[in-house]
Amino acid sequence: MLFSTIGQWRVFAAMMVAGVLVGCIYGLLALVRRLLQAGTLISLAADLAFGALSAVVLGGMLTFANYGEARLYAFLGAGAGLALYALGLHRAGRALCARLGHIIRRILRRIAKFRLIKVIFR
Repeated sequence: MLFSTIGQWRVFAAMMVAGVLVGCIYGLLALVRRLLQAGTLISLAADLAFGALSAVVLGGMLTFANYGEARLYAFLGAGAGLALYALGLHRAGRALCARLGHIIRRILRRIAKFRLIKVIFR
């Protein structure tokens, strides 16, 4: 049986987008873990949330792009998108978050030096 290959690039591209979205979810939950200094329960909840959200994103995109047909090239596209995120966007996102955190910390330190703030939070 022959399969048409004319629309496979659209499915592959859509699944790459889904892979990048899954990577962004992973990065966001990793940031939440780091900010909350996660223990066992928060880590478990984050892992469950990641699994559920990943299934929704991948399943939704597979349904949208390929009418729910699971093909190898679709999953290869999702893996390629996740690899694209891990090799490029993840580092840039972490650097951006670190820079924003540094700026916010500096602003809060300046605000903490105001006399009114010192009186209120004495």
